[in-house]
Amino acid sequence: MTDSFVVTVAGAEQLSPNLRRVTLTGPSLEGWESTGKADEFVHVHIPDAEPAEGWEDDHDIARHYTIRRWDPTHQRLDIDIVTHGHGRGASWARDCQVGDVVAVSDAHGYYEPPAGSTRRLLIADATGLPAVARILEEASPEETFDVLIELISMDDAIALPSPATVNLEWRVSGNGRGPSALVSCLDRLETPEGDTYVWVACESAQSRKARVFIRENWTRHHTLYRIVGYWHVDAEEQMRKWEALTDAQRDRYMEIWDESRPDEVNWEELEPYLQELGL
Repeated sequence: MTDSFVVTVAGAEQLSPNLRRVTLTGPSLEGWESTGKADEFVHVHIPDAEPAEGWEDDHDIARHYTIRRWDPTHQRLDIDIVTHGHGRGASWARDCQVGDVVAVSDAHGYYEPPAGSTRRLLIADATGLPAVARILEEASPEETFDVLIELISMDDAIALPSPATVNLEWRVSGNGRGPSALVSCLDRLETPEGDTYVWVACESAQSRKARVFIRENWTRHHTLYRIVGYWHVDAEEQMRKWEALTDAQRDRYMEIWDESRPDEVNWEELEPYLQELGL
């Protein structure tokens, strides 16, 4: 696990029926560093009412969330959280009070358009909305975005200000409430122009389908797209399947995932193997 920074809740506000912003702060954030990537995320370690020893480094109580905004002057992190459901993260976001203590990890991020490219295609479900909001907010006037976001409800369609040119489409589907339409929406889009940077963030199974679609239908170098699975609609079943693998199968997985290679290059080899395993 990565370094942990113990922080306190400085505030919370409801942005929409299913999206809540939690602000975290504390002296420890003086040592926290942003990646500078607009979709960067942290692990938020959420302790029980009676915290166990070492809770701040316990991966089992950690949930991954995108950083909506980082204020280095005041050491404040804003994290926007989808609150439908009753998991540890959603329950914490709904119920947390000023002064509550959690811990955050160091940051990681994926969004990295190549130099010289100005066209963007962003595809996300509700969990990717905070990252989309930050990407658009930090964009330059020279950039042009086509954006498709799948919501739980149209009441969650928040404002997305940007200095860039933005063509925005909202849909109500998926998000654990029914079948996702994201991949079928990809099928009706025109093939993106040559240097368009494609970024997709959504439920894990849908992200993998999107990756397969892009590779089979849009010829692109791996630097021109990034696909991220943010959550599992069937997390318990996926964990059961993972735990049922043999040591040899897990070792093969680790052999394929080579940290020295770009993630999308790893996925090109990993996806057929996961399908072979029934994952």
